[in-house]
Amino acid sequence: MALMFPSNISVGTAIVTALLTLSLTRLFLFLICLKSKQGKEKQLLPLPPGPLGLPILGSLPFVKPNVHQYFSDLAQTYGPILSIRLGYKLFVVISSPSTAREILKDQDATFANRSIPAAILFNYNGSRPDLLWAPNDSHWRLMRKTVAREMIHPARLEDMAPIRRREMRRTVERVWARAKMGVTVHMREVAFLTMLNMLMSILWGEGANDCDEENLQRAVREHIFLFFAPNVADFFPVVAPLDPQGLGRRVKKATGWIIKYLEKVVEKKKQKMAVGERRGDMLEVLLDLIETGNPQEPFTMDDLFKLILDLMEASTDSVATVIEWAMAELLHDPKKMRIAQQELDDVIGKHRVVEESDITQLHYVSAIIKETLRLHPPAPFLVPHCPSSQCVVRGFSVPAGTTIIVNIWKIHRDTDFWGEDAEEFKPERFLATEKEMNDFNLKWNDQFYYLPFGAGRRMCVGYALGEKMVIYLLASLLHSFEWRLPENVTLELQEKFGTVLVLAEELVVAPVARLDKPELYV
Repeated sequence: MALMFPSNISVGTAIVTALLTLSLTRLFLFLICLKSKQGKEKQLLPLPPGPLGLPILGSLPFVKPNVHQYFSDLAQTYGPILSIRLGYKLFVVISSPSTAREILKDQDATFANRSIPAAILFNYNGSRPDLLWAPNDSHWRLMRKTVAREMIHPARLEDMAPIRRREMRRTVERVWARAKMGVTVHMREVAFLTMLNMLMSILWGEGANDCDEENLQRAVREHIFLFFAPNVADFFPVVAPLDPQGLGRRVKKATGWIIKYLEKVVEKKKQKMAVGERRGDMLEVLLDLIETGNPQEPFTMDDLFKLILDLMEASTDSVATVIEWAMAELLHDPKKMRIAQQELDDVIGKHRVVEESDITQLHYVSAIIKETLRLHPPAPFLVPHCPSSQCVVRGFSVPAGTTIIVNIWKIHRDTDFWGEDAEEFKPERFLATEKEMNDFNLKWNDQFYYLPFGAGRRMCVGYALGEKMVIYLLASLLHSFEWRLPENVTLELQEKFGTVLVLAEELVVAPVARLDKPELYV
């Protein structure tokens, strides 16, 4: 049968068109087959190696209390990427810098979501997640941008410097009062309250009173603890709505107390703003954002409360943990404490107090903090990631929804980079000439050997300010006081795994004033 063509198209043109159409069709079918083949190959790829475990329970019965060490031991057997089933949940554990780089940089967009604990999900009750747990979407970007612009922008940091100084001096005065009475202090609590009051002063201009301070500290710590408290609902999601251990209800109770406290703060702020009394603090900015925000991406009062709670948690327990570990390591090796105090005396002397502007000259104190973050990262697994789709890592299949653990505790002990003394507390490893240090920084940043604040788009947004505040606090405490263990107390540097990696026995120490002028403490 003859082929028919429209009269306005030549036979030659029609033949070319037909051949082109046939070629494109074949190419299209080839691409479909190739995609299908690749999909099948991806599905056929094995999971990362790991222990077989038991039916139903998986490896749950074998997990040890210090999970970071347990996973590190497994990595010695199964390699830098391993899979382990805990109940019905699949976990993939990353234990090498190169594999962490693939997760947090090369495939960052795929792994930028979170694996949310059941207790936290129970508390949301259908509402949007907060900044920490939100998926990688436009609302998360709005909240992150708000924090970056209103809290850690260089101009804002400069404006808030007097507030940070005031709260630091208040802490020194509190400790001095106890030193005069010969009373010991709990180092973790000193650091926690310093950061809590500093953050509240930055957010809305005033700290908590003594009664609220104690209750707020308890509620925030309870909330943080419950993030990763062992919860059967995390391993058997089918029972999560029942909240069998009551952890979700405990989260809700702690959250409720904090929200009620914040509601009073917001109401007080609104009354002041109504009569034209403004301080330009972050709470005012957030309230304005609620009023004038983008209708397509609204910022609500619920978002405000959750964001403030995130900031409280990010800036209190982690800082307190780093300070406690740093002080414990210095008490364990008093020679290093003397080196730090000598540096403080050389740079500052004993005639004035430590200022933020001194930090750039405090090389050894800064090295102490960096080494503490390396050896005792507050979040040894960071915050768990979760791939949005099935993907391939190091030739292994990683299904969508898998909980991804980046074991930076082990990465920070990698002897290939840190040397055979990687298990030792050695601040000197961070001391070098400026060029050597720049090369060192470039290497660990590019090769992912040092990740205390994470990496990629879910990296801690306030890491630079956080590290600066930890150095400032440690320097102020070392400059103002001598630190001693109480009589008949032996220091044990044992770790206790949790939401943050804390010292197993809380550090209780006796401060002794080391400055001659009492006015430097007031």
